[in-house]
Amino acid sequence: TTMVTRHASLFVAAALLGACGAMRTPRAVAPLRSRLRVSRVAMSSGPAAEGAEQPAVAPAADADTERTRAELKAELLEVIAPLGAGFDSTEEDRAEVLEIVSELEMINPIARPLEDDAIVGYWKLIYTSSPSVRNVCGVMGINQWFKNARMTSFVEDRRRSPNYVRYIEQVEFPGLLAKAVGNIAVAEGFWTQQDEEPNTMVTDCTKVAIGPMKYDSDQWQSLRCLMVQEVTYLDGEIRVQHGLVPNIIFVFQKLPPGAKVEGI
Repeated sequence: TTMVTRHASLFVAAALLGACGAMRTPRAVAPLRSRLRVSRVAMSSGPAAEGAEQPAVAPAADADTERTRAELKAELLEVIAPLGAGFDSTEEDRAEVLEIVSELEMINPIARPLEDDAIVGYWKLIYTSSPSVRNVCGVMGINQWFKNARMTSFVEDRRRSPNYVRYIEQVEFPGLLAKAVGNIAVAEGFWTQQDEEPNTMVTDCTKVAIGPMKYDSDQWQSLRCLMVQEVTYLDGEIRVQHGLVPNIIFVFQKLPPGAKVEGI
C-alpha cells in the first residue's frame, strides 16, 4: 500500500510540473496585428549601426518611444480590463494580449529589471494566460482544498535586503467557510536572481497561511508556476513575466505608494 501511495504521489507531482512547464523552451512570439504597429515600434527603437552588437533590450528613451510605450500600455490595460485577471479570457483575447505584450517587450526601458529598484513594491496581478491558474481559480489553487473557492485579487509584496516576497491572495469562499477562515491567503518566501540568466528570478515560498490555518508550502503545488519566471518588461507601472511554458505570461500593475492592501 505504501508503494502504491508513493507512486501515485509521484505521478501527481509530475503531472503538476508538466502543467507549469518543467523545462525552459524558446518562446513563440505571436504575429503583430498590423504593419502600422510593427513600423511604429521599429521606428521608436531607432536604427542600429551596421555591425554593432544588438542589446538584449532596446534602450531607446526618446519622445517617440515614450509615446509608443504609453500607447501600448494604455491599449494593454484596456484589453485586459474585462478579462477578470485572465479567468474570463478566450483564446482570441489571450492572443491579442500576447501581441501587445510582445511589442512592449521590444521597447523595454530597463535592460536588467531584477537589479532595478522599480521592481520593489506592491504589484497587483491584472492578467495571466496560465491555464493552471485558470483551472484552479487562483494562483495558490485554494479551490483544490476548498471547493468553489475563487481568487478575487492577487497582490505581490516584493522587497530587497533580503530579497523577500509575499503573495496576498483574496479569495471568495462559499457559504459559511468564509466566516471560519476569512478571505485572505498569504504565501511568504524569498527570491533570487539566476547568475546565468540575469532577468530570471527563482522564488522559494516557505509557508502558506489561510486565516488561522498554517501550511508547509510543499503542500501547495500550484505555487510552482511562480517558482521560475523571466521578467521581460518593467517600468514604474507595468511588469511582465513569462513562465516556463511558451506564451504563458503574467502581467502586474504597480500599486501607488500608500495603497491599502487587505491582509497586510
